[in-house]
Amino acid sequence: MNVYGYVNGQPAYSRDEYIYNARHFGPIEDDAELIAYAEKVTSGWQYACQRHSFETFYLSDYALAEPRRSLTDKEFDRLKELQRQARENAKAADDARCWRSIGTYSYADNSVEEVFEDKDGNRKTIMKVYPHGDAC
Repeated sequence: MNVYGYVNGQPAYSRDEYIYNARHFGPIEDDAELIAYAEKVTSGWQYACQRHSFETFYLSDYALAEPRRSLTDKEFDRLKELQRQARENAKAADDARCWRSIGTYSYADNSVEEVFEDKDGNRKTIMKVYPHGDAC
């Protein structure tokens, strides 16, 4: 048989077996455990030296990126599905706040911001055009 890789000198004959041996336990069946383990291996959803929430964390398909490196294909696909559901829930909660536009502001650095207010009076600002130089 072909050896997939070695963990502490012991051969592993598949990617799943290699991952189980490397992390010292078998498959993760529970969704809460899967999210907790992925959070642990990403150092609290840290990516590019910045912390993110589970909804905003970039789940890279690159083989050496965490948490992909520490999960089986089945577990990683389930994590992506859980993230998609969490994003949909967050969007639905944000839409329920009934945001309406208050105004649009242009600044000397050529940036443009739009201010929104929800039904409770909370405000948020979204930058539509980031600061940039003139063409001339």
